[in-house]
Amino acid sequence: MPRIPVASKTTRILVASKTTRILVVEDGFEYTRALERIADGAAEFVRAADAEEAEGLLRRSAFDAVFLDVVFDRTPVERLVGRGAELDGRFGRNAAGATEHLANRQGFYIADVLAPVLTPSARVIMAYDFTADPERLELLRARIPSLEGIREGTGLDDVLARLLAPR
Repeated sequence: MPRIPVASKTTRILVASKTTRILVVEDGFEYTRALERIADGAAEFVRAADAEEAEGLLRRSAFDAVFLDVVFDRTPVERLVGRGAELDGRFGRNAAGATEHLANRQGFYIADVLAPVLTPSARVIMAYDFTADPERLELLRARIPSLEGIREGTGLDDVLARLLAPR
């Protein structure tokens, strides 16, 4: 945590300033870089490329908010998490179909992995519009009560404002 010197008439003391820490879980760098640029130093962003990395970071460090992408189509198949037996029954021998399903919905599976290690005060925003899928939102909120989605067309400046908003 950075320390900011504060001058007084008789002495100088150090006052700790709280920097908002945001974990961005994505398979690229687009969200992380764009949010950093827009935030202009108002928050510290830490990127995790997959569920394992995000879970490790959450176990080792506190975050005020998490931004979670949904599609992980650049992630190697061995790094994807999901329900293998369920997918085997659904896709049979179509490994490519099962992998595409996991990659296109990976954020939901990652949310499930992260739920037990998230602090109750952390805001969680998923890059998904739940407007047409409110049942999925309610299922996820049973495990992550602070979870929010973002509507299609929401600008990153609005996303950042929600990530920085006090809970």
